[in-house]
Amino acid sequence: EHHWHRHVQGRRGYRLELYNQAHYGYGNGAPALNVTMPVVLSSRGYLLLFDHYAAGYLDMGKHDPNALEYGVEGLNSLSYFVITGQNQAEILDRYTALTGRQPLPPRWALGLIQSRFGYRSQAEMLGVASRMRRENFPLDALVLDLYWFGGTTRQGDFAWDAASFPDPAGMMRGLKAQGVNTILISEPYVMRTSRNDSLVRTRGLVGTTAAGRPFTVGSFWAGPASILDVFKPQTRTWLWAQYQRLHDQGAAGWWSDLGEPENHPEAMHHALGTARQVHNAYGMTWAKIFQDNYAREYPNERLFNLARSGWAGMQRNSVFPWSGDISRTWSGLRAQVPIMLSMGQVGVGYMHSDAGGFGANATQDPELYTRWLQMAALSPILRPHSDQVVAPEPYTYPEPYKSIVRDYAHLRAQLLPYLYTLAAENTLTGAPLVRALDYDDLPVGPLAPRAPAPPARAALATEGGDLGHPALAPVPGTSFMALKQADGWSEPSNPLLHTHVAPPDDQYLLGPSLLVAPVGQPGQRRRNVVLPPTAGGWVDVETGQTLPSGQTVGLGAPLGRIPLLVRAGSFVPLTAYRSSTAGFRPDTLVVRYFPDLGPAGSSSSFTLYEDDGHSAQALSQQQYATIQFNGTYSGASYSPWRTDIVLKQAGTYPGAPTQRLVQLHLARIAAAPTSVLLNGHSATSAAWQFDAARHELHLQVPLGRLATISLGNLRPFYQPTSQLDPEILTLTAPDSRTFTDTVAMHYTRYGSAPATLRIRDARGRLLRELPTAAAIGPQTTRWDGRDAQGHPVPMGFYVAEVAGQHQLLRRLPETR
Repeated sequence: EHHWHRHVQGRRGYRLELYNQAHYGYGNGAPALNVTMPVVLSSRGYLLLFDHYAAGYLDMGKHDPNALEYGVEGLNSLSYFVITGQNQAEILDRYTALTGRQPLPPRWALGLIQSRFGYRSQAEMLGVASRMRRENFPLDALVLDLYWFGGTTRQGDFAWDAASFPDPAGMMRGLKAQGVNTILISEPYVMRTSRNDSLVRTRGLVGTTAAGRPFTVGSFWAGPASILDVFKPQTRTWLWAQYQRLHDQGAAGWWSDLGEPENHPEAMHHALGTARQVHNAYGMTWAKIFQDNYAREYPNERLFNLARSGWAGMQRNSVFPWSGDISRTWSGLRAQVPIMLSMGQVGVGYMHSDAGGFGANATQDPELYTRWLQMAALSPILRPHSDQVVAPEPYTYPEPYKSIVRDYAHLRAQLLPYLYTLAAENTLTGAPLVRALDYDDLPVGPLAPRAPAPPARAALATEGGDLGHPALAPVPGTSFMALKQADGWSEPSNPLLHTHVAPPDDQYLLGPSLLVAPVGQPGQRRRNVVLPPTAGGWVDVETGQTLPSGQTVGLGAPLGRIPLLVRAGSFVPLTAYRSSTAGFRPDTLVVRYFPDLGPAGSSSSFTLYEDDGHSAQALSQQQYATIQFNGTYSGASYSPWRTDIVLKQAGTYPGAPTQRLVQLHLARIAAAPTSVLLNGHSATSAAWQFDAARHELHLQVPLGRLATISLGNLRPFYQPTSQLDPEILTLTAPDSRTFTDTVAMHYTRYGSAPATLRIRDARGRLLRELPTAAAIGPQTTRWDGRDAQGHPVPMGFYVAEVAGQHQLLRRLPETR
């Protein structure tokens, strides 16, 4: 039995401290971060949720290999939930029915959100927006860090710095007209230098000493400060008044930073207890201020809140968390997929990272930035961000990196209908946008038989301070949920490995159809990809090759792309590129269909969700539309071979088109069909075209409520496959790319075939050959800075290469 938990899968043998912590410049394998969850997901088909938020721990077999131990400070009685299911999807559906589901996001949240620490003036904000448009990058939001209110010493002012932002309302209005939303940061600290210092302390709005006097946090990095006591009703009322004023000026979203709280002295007291008693609930209670007041004051507006910290059930408060102040290193990049996967497994569907890395490295690394942005473009949220040292805007990077990042930003913009449908599925079922390869099946058989889903109710209710109730109103009648269940929208059964081995944590599924395999090593140009079993295999989007499922293959990953595969049988809805989601046009839809044309026949389906992109009541008021795509292939037993495609639209919303044009593109087609019937009649030559060079069939399908297409003798084309042998090892980043005496080079062995590590100089001349260890698993080879004759090499640049991978090293002079 394996236990999966926060940011590392396969957590058996670990002890996790349940105390939200901020870590600056962390890398892969950090023991605890800004969100911890009192949740354990077992490979035996159950999830445990411990319903206590005081400081505690989970010991998953570290102290006793045969015991799962949970402890919490001040525990008098234990409250926990056991949730069972046939697979992760079913468990997560039930878990989020209990703890609450994420409301629909504003559509613009799925566009490119540009951020940095930080934009210092109105002129700079407008300049960044203009430059992004000029350089042909999409842009949906700009994020203002603490300079909007005057910098670190003015935390708690909640007022614009008039010298730098003379007309904030006009600025936000002008950006909005360009399709660019404004997101404002705030923190839970009120500096002793703030204009509100006296007010919050005299009114009793802050944490106190044991004697009830206002507590000053003297060790806070920005200077002495108070912490707002969000557990007090009067504090929540005062805070909301500040946010409402900024909202009405034009703020479209929020950035709730430092909400662990980052520096929370144990001697501090709050309305509901001591710091250690309430610490883990702080961020979630803060987020609930936004959620509750939006529901009351702006009931038809969707909330966007970048929250750094939270607890079990945080998703119901419409938070879009990020993974904290990650290091701008390859190790930092490699940490992100495990974090996204693990947070998705406990109901948090929009976990993402500071794309490009935040800090701890003062050097711009264009390759690292490119690889990070490639992954981020195919993640729940795309938000480049960094500290003040290295610019995060994509236009600041040289070619070819800038163009590569632009291509992936455009790809994300085109995937908007697909991503938005995943967002709706997350709201309705709790399914995360990013999923583990075994999301639909468990590696080990389930512990208990299938049972009805538990009723929705609140978890983590506290005496004197309820942390909130899930609020997902059921949709009566013919709902999207009913359509989903009726047409089999859920993914096909996908047993990855029915063994005691956890799935890989360096690749993931983006929804039911796409498999993403990021590149996490410098100089890496191929990588191993695990292909989950699925009927018809997987199709490489770039090469068109059909890859066999249920095995590991080696795939090319040149700098310009990462492996991106689509499940055979999938419908993938797209839209034409727009520089902002505000320009989305639903009257024309592009759908890529990858039919599974195997001899045994096949059927597949996908249901697209669509609404106006901003109304919070779209689901409850049934103001949305769906399009069902169903594909059926008769197989070789039917003559002539026949492929049927049915498009069925249901529902509507204000502004929805009454007629659509669906551009349907079928991939991997060997020849033109012998017949094309559209709604039972022979289609005109203008309605379809076969592209022999690309092996694609293009159909123009007008859609009202229903459209049917029947294709005669549609034959598959299989691109010849080559060079699919798995890599025998992966060269990982060294401890340091610079060295004076000896440098350690790390790699992970997947096979025992011989491999030689070669050292070359900057001109490509071979200097040294070093043997590599043959044992499977992580290994290290050291180079002592000498050539084959034993002579020390001079200062300069060198290249280490093995198995088609390389790393750049630099020898520095010794310091004395």
